[in-house]
Amino acid sequence: MPTGSRKRRRRADLTTLGLVVPRLRLVDVLAESALSVVRHPGRSLVTALGAVLGAAAFVSVLGLSSTLGSQVSDAFDARRATEVVVNADADGPATDAAWQGGPALKRLTRLNGVTAAGARVRVPGQEVRRAAAFTATTVTAPVVGLDPASLGVVGPRLVAGRAFDRFHEDNAVPVVMLPRTVADALGIARTGVAVFIADRAYTVIGVFDDVARQPDTLTAVVMPFATVQPLAEGDVSDQVKRSVLVETSPGAARLVASQAPLALRPEGPDGLQAVAPADPQTLRREVEGEVTRFALLVSGVALVIGAVSIGNAATAGLAVRVSEIGLRRAVGGRPVHIFVQLVGETTVLGGFGGVLGALLGVVTTGAVSLYNGWVPVLDLRVAVLASLGGAAAGLAAGFVPALRATRLQPVNALHR
Repeated sequence: MPTGSRKRRRRADLTTLGLVVPRLRLVDVLAESALSVVRHPGRSLVTALGAVLGAAAFVSVLGLSSTLGSQVSDAFDARRATEVVVNADADGPATDAAWQGGPALKRLTRLNGVTAAGARVRVPGQEVRRAAAFTATTVTAPVVGLDPASLGVVGPRLVAGRAFDRFHEDNAVPVVMLPRTVADALGIARTGVAVFIADRAYTVIGVFDDVARQPDTLTAVVMPFATVQPLAEGDVSDQVKRSVLVETSPGAARLVASQAPLALRPEGPDGLQAVAPADPQTLRREVEGEVTRFALLVSGVALVIGAVSIGNAATAGLAVRVSEIGLRRAVGGRPVHIFVQLVGETTVLGGFGGVLGALLGVVTTGAVSLYNGWVPVLDLRVAVLASLGGAAAGLAAGFVPALRATRLQPVNALHR
């Protein structure tokens, strides 16, 4: 006989006897579940604790990973592709300094995305001495000439003295800045000391230990661009390397590199080559992807732990509620009603824990971000998803205990 026919016949039999067919509506399930949760607040809180921790971990880990990913992106954006170096080809205008002059640099600085641009000349290894003659304190180092603009692009970090400026450049003042390694090798611990290069005296006005760009400058003696010109002449002229250093806005380096040769030397841009560092977009995406995957893994584990906690608590509570379940069965409750009620209770507990945990996760994300001076990145959809995840965890956790409860016989349950 079909199942539908059996149900109709059973209803007819109960109606004949003057009995009402037992029903359990959705509103009844929610009311009973809420009443059960409120009736035992301590037990409910302990049961929901796993969902609270799981949802809090889910929201806070994803929120902090998004915030950290934003900070990583900002750091990459602040440093990516902000430097362009324009060099002369081997058969290009290597000795023609016109493309490094003021008019050429003015044309270059008018390009969109250019923050600063200046000339640089690099003279191969020169002997640097503490005295004019007869001394054992000698260091061989390249000499780099920078104008004030290119010096700003290089960005040396001074540990003593000062940097040269426009006055030194315009008057070709014989001053130098030494990297700390060279200063230590020469035994120079203060500024104002004279060093000699090619029998010319230069006054040390600054010592630096780091640079923002062009790390090869850390091994070179730095002097004004105009001051280095006599050293760039003569036998070493064919080994001198001339270039223009350009600082750009984040992400503009590639565009500036494609336009810089034409701006510097309109009559022959093919003789110049602009080099821009690679944009680390791939590396940034990999870092952000790894952070997100790690966050999802940790959050998923936390939600699983929360579901297991709710399931254990519901199983333990089943032994206490055996007589209650037996009484409900004795007054007409059907197994499906018992199943739906118990699953409804664990679902409500899981949803309550999910909401509370989501709020806790939002507060944690904001507090950690403010403490570290970050801009918090919060997605309300994550909080909603955590609440729904807590409810889903409660639903799954209550399935097995509820199924066991439906197998209890009313007579045996009432005897316990």
